[in-house]
Amino acid sequence: MRNTLIILGMFAVFSCKSQVISLDQVSQCESGNCPKYTAIKDTNNRLNKFIGMWQGSYTDGTSYEFKFTKELDYSEYGGKPRDLIIGRIQVKKADGTIIENNLNVSDSYAKIKGLEFDKSLTKYQMYYSGNAECNDKGFVYLSFPDPNNLNQMRLIFMQDRDIIASCPSDYKTVMPDGKAIMLTKQ
Repeated sequence: MRNTLIILGMFAVFSCKSQVISLDQVSQCESGNCPKYTAIKDTNNRLNKFIGMWQGSYTDGTSYEFKFTKELDYSEYGGKPRDLIIGRIQVKKADGTIIENNLNVSDSYAKIKGLEFDKSLTKYQMYYSGNAECNDKGFVYLSFPDPNNLNQMRLIFMQDRDIIASCPSDYKTVMPDGKAIMLTKQ
C-alpha cells in the first residue's frame, strides 16, 4: 500500500509540471491555447536549414549579407528558454557605403531574433528591431521558394505601422518594406 501511494504521489508531481514543447507544436497554437510549457525546442531540427551566411541584393543595388545562427535555450528578459535563430546583418548601398553592420555583435545586441513557424511550417517569422525612432522595425519572414533547393531563400520584411514624429522625411528602412529579397547561401 505504501509503495502504491509513493508511486501515485510521484505521478501527480510529474504530471502537474509543465512540459517542453516543440516548435511544431507552437506553430499549431491558436489564440494562446498552447499547453503550459517550460521551454520550446527544435526537436525536428527545422531551424538548421537557415543557419549560415546568406547574400542577396535588391533592385536598387543595395546588397545584403545575413548571418543566421541557431541558439539553444535562448532566454531574454526572464522569458522561457526557446530554440531560435538569431540574425545579424550587413547592408551596403550600390556604391559600397555601409548602411548597417552588426555581423559581429553578441546575441544580446543582434537585431533579428526568431519567433515561430507558420501553421504550414514553411515560413519562419522573426522580429527585426533596427532604428525604432524611424519605425525601422517589424517582422521578417524567411522561406524557401523551392523546398528542394535549400540554397535559395526568400526574405520579406513587413514594417510595424507605428506613428513616427521625429524621423527625417527621406528616411528609408534598411530592408525594403513588403518586398522580397532573394538570398543565396554562401
